[in-house]
Amino acid sequence: MELRDQVAAIVTEELELEDGELTDEGHFVDEYESDSLTLITVVSRIEKELGVVVPKEELESLVTLRALMLAVEGCAAHA
Repeated sequence: MELRDQVAAIVTEELELEDGELTDEGHFVDEYESDSLTLITVVSRIEKELGVVVPKEELESLVTLRALMLAVEGCAAHA
């Protein structure tokens, strides 16, 4: 499974979305009614399951799948 698919699966599960509902630009809070605790859970799962450490100071900007993927790919490249 590709990295993007793994991240999308985690986000879909944690935000309790239907398959196919998540888009690259969908805002986690505004469109999917998520909250900061859920976003922390998403990042924690990514770190645990994928072995990628995302700097905590980036959490506020990780509000779309595209932004999250850029951060995860950037962190994975530096690992």
